Amino acid sequence: MTEKEIDALLARAADLARRAAGGEVAYGPFLTPQEQRMLKIRLPQKQTPLFCGGYPDAERARAFFLPDYMAELDDDVRREVLAEALGEAVVPLLVKGSGFHTATHRDYLGAVLNLGIKREALGDICVLPDGGAVLFCDSVMATFLKENLVRVARDTVSVGEVTLPPDFNGGRSFKPLCDTVASPRADAVVAALCHLSRERAQALFARELVQMDYEPLEKYDREVPEGAVLSVRGYGKFVIRSLSDKTKKGRYRLIADQYQ
Repeated sequence: MTEKEIDALLARAADLARRAAGGEVAYGPFLTPQEQRMLKIRLPQKQTPLFCGGYPDAERARAFFLPDYMAELDDDVRREVLAEALGEAVVPLLVKGSGFHTATHRDYLGAVLNLGIKREALGDICVLPDGGAVLFCDSVMATFLKENLVRVARDTVSVGEVTLPPDFNGGRSFKPLCDTVASPRADAVVAALCHLSRERAQALFARELVQMDYEPLEKYDREVPEGAVLSVRGYGKFVIRSLSDKTKKGRYRLIADQYQ
C-alpha cells in the first residue's frame, strides 16, 4: 500500500472510531488482509476493531468498531451482542448454476462487478468443490444480487441466502508439504516450498514476487514465523504450519500447506 492509501484507510478508521465512541457499532467496507494488518499495527491498541468476514478463515473482512461499554467484553460475548449488526453487515449468499458449466473465481467476481458493484462491497467469493459459490455482502447488497445476478460466464444462476455449517472453510483445499531447511530465513523457506535453488529464490525477492502476510517482502534474510502466509507469484500461496523443530543435523523441519 502507498502512504496515501494508508492515510485514507486510517482516516476512515478514525471516523468509525468516533462514531463508536458515540455509542453505536460502526463498520466500513470489506478490507483486504493487507488493510486489516495495517489497522492492527497502526491503530492504538484500544481502538483495534473486531474483524469479521462471515467464517473463521475469511480473508476479506469488515472492521467493527465497538462502543466503550462493549470493548471490554470477551470475544465470544461480544460476538453474541453483535449478532444483529453482523447479520446485517455480513450475509452469505449461495450462487448456484445449472451444473453444466464450471465457473471460476474470476467468473463470479466479473459477473458481480459488471453489475456496477465495487470490490470493497464484497467479502470473500468461495468457489465450492461441488459447484456454485458462496459470497459475502451486506443485507442491502444481498437483496440487489438476488434480483439482478442471473448469469455467471455462460451459465444461468440463482442466488439465495444460505446458512453455513460451523466448519465452513471457504471451500479451500490444501496440499501438505514437508521439508527441512538450513534456517528459517525467507529465501531458504521459499526455495524449499517452490523447489528452487537458494539463488533462484533470492532472485524472486529482487523482482518483488514474494509477499509475506500480504505485504511485499524485499529482504530475503527475514525470518519466517509460524502461521505466516507466503505468496510467491507463479508458484502459489502457502501457510507455514511449523518451523521450529530441529533435526539431529541442526536443520529446521518445515511443515506447510499449499493452497490448491
